[in-house]
Amino acid sequence: MDKKTAALLQCGRLYFWSRRDLGIFVELARYSLHVKEVNPGAAGEFSGRHTGEAMWNWLRTSKASVAKLENVDQHAETPAETFGPKIIIITGTSGAGRKRTAKQLSAALGIPYVIPYTTRAIRSQERDGEHYHFISEGDFQAMADKHAFIQSVHLERGRYGIAELELVKGLEQHNAVIIVVNHEGARAFREKYGENALRVFIYVTKKDIQLRLEREAAPFDLIDEYLGNYTEQVVYKREAEFLIQNMDPEVTVQRIKEFVEARISRQT
Repeated sequence: MDKKTAALLQCGRLYFWSRRDLGIFVELARYSLHVKEVNPGAAGEFSGRHTGEAMWNWLRTSKASVAKLENVDQHAETPAETFGPKIIIITGTSGAGRKRTAKQLSAALGIPYVIPYTTRAIRSQERDGEHYHFISEGDFQAMADKHAFIQSVHLERGRYGIAELELVKGLEQHNAVIIVVNHEGARAFREKYGENALRVFIYVTKKDIQLRLEREAAPFDLIDEYLGNYTEQVVYKREAEFLIQNMDPEVTVQRIKEFVEARISRQT
């Protein structure tokens, strides 16, 4: 085999093995043998547009399945999965049980849940340090001035932020953390950490949100706020790596746990 053919096959091998498409690589090898048999002097033509068209035509008529070829097309612009610390992002519609799910998932996986800071008023069923770190506007701004937050947002009822030091500590000790953020935060973490940020979108129906909040004796203005934001929030489910309707909290946690374990196990 001449050097150009060997180099071409090596590139093909690295490219397609990275996508685990061994069948297509085999077809590339068969193509090189075909060319050598039909035209022993074809080595000089192994370059440029001619090569790409010829190889593609060979693949289309070879033993490589149509499904595999379609798979290459669908993933051509998707970056290869990277291995590193995982950030499990619990996001979704307000009132869907995101924080409760995050805490239960943390216990099930042994992965720390990074509790966010907020300036909003504490509610009757909440406890400081368990649901949020409740701090004053002045304290929040002081932390922001020191760049203590890796991500923060200002919503209707107050400001929210994830402390970078706490997140980094969790990653260093456990190689993974769980956070709860809205769609803006989820998108920001995905842009920063790429495929190591796994977005889990949890939702329930508007009726379920209303029934739950009424059962918890939530203020009417809070119920109206959650229901009013529902349509805008639920559309972001398309961006998540995992989507689940939180009909049964126990089942929800188990399914998310299986998803996360499968992703993390790829590193080992």
